[in-house]
Amino acid sequence: MFTRSLAGGTKTSPMTVKNTFFLLDRLGQDCHQLQFLRELTQNSIEAIQRTGEPGQVLWDIDWNYYDLASVTKLCVVDTGDGMTGPEMLEHINKLSSSSAEQSFTGNFGVGAKIAAATRNHAGMVYLSWKKGRGTMIHLWRNPDDGTYGLLQQRRADGAYGEYVELDDEVKPRVVIDKHGTKIVLLGNSDDENTMKAPAGALSPSRWIAKYLNTRFFKFPERVTVKAREGWEHPRSDTARNKMRTITGQETYLEQRKVASGKLDLSGATAHWWILEESEALSQEENYYASKGHVAALHKDELYELTTGRGTTAKLQMFGVIFGLRQVVIYVQPHASAEAHLTTNTAHQPVD
Repeated sequence: MFTRSLAGGTKTSPMTVKNTFFLLDRLGQDCHQLQFLRELTQNSIEAIQRTGEPGQVLWDIDWNYYDLASVTKLCVVDTGDGMTGPEMLEHINKLSSSSAEQSFTGNFGVGAKIAAATRNHAGMVYLSWKKGRGTMIHLWRNPDDGTYGLLQQRRADGAYGEYVELDDEVKPRVVIDKHGTKIVLLGNSDDENTMKAPAGALSPSRWIAKYLNTRFFKFPERVTVKAREGWEHPRSDTARNKMRTITGQETYLEQRKVASGKLDLSGATAHWWILEESEALSQEENYYASKGHVAALHKDELYELTTGRGTTAKLQMFGVIFGLRQVVIYVQPHASAEAHLTTNTAHQPVD
């Protein structure tokens, strides 16, 4: 009571954040350079699940932008519940805000802003439809002072605001009808090709499929995830320039296994697969983790997936001495342990 009286009772001046751009950029450095693929895909999945309907998540070229400016920009489109203008202001322009339930074991409301916005200083353009009405906002990093926020948009009446209404002609009609969202990743400049794989990304011509397949064990039922590959070829070349379905590792392992099983450990279950001996495994490495490896499995996502030379030591820890190329082990915490397990801001598991 003495402390409270000195502090002026229970009234509190909320803490604010100075130099938000520094905090965002610093947190962004802790993220894997491709983590934005996970964050935006997961956001889309949750948006679809809120509709109670089957849905799609598509990673593709923004063909409208390409036709207008002849520049290739990556976008993600989903058939989720969509957002109104005010909802986008609430969820996109606030650092720790989310349309999903926010918790330490669930959605933090910061992932996409940290993993994606910090790698797209020119901006992320959100186009979203809800109940048939479309709205657009542009989240960017102001080059003059480094501030992250919404670029003011000129509306039809000449006034400026944080969002503008959209004409139906910009809607991705093949995917979105009454509700859904499209996010265009502009990179760090207007002329940057954001469809091009970042330096060091595995399988540069199929980097999106490779990352998502090796990050997700499986996707929820009635949610289809696809990504474009072969975009360097003409659109008419549908044999190479096409959309490929992303399945996650489970489907692939089940297709290529000769045996599988699971073993209960203290506090966890080890799921194992022995893969067939086939030359196809080397070819399929462009899309999946197709050779022996080890990972942690948590809520249908894979963490700390080890491939290459690092796999040998990990598999030997499990007593695997021979046939390392064909053995896959995923360790999944028991349900009681998962209740106490969460991930950090960079979505790496912590206890």
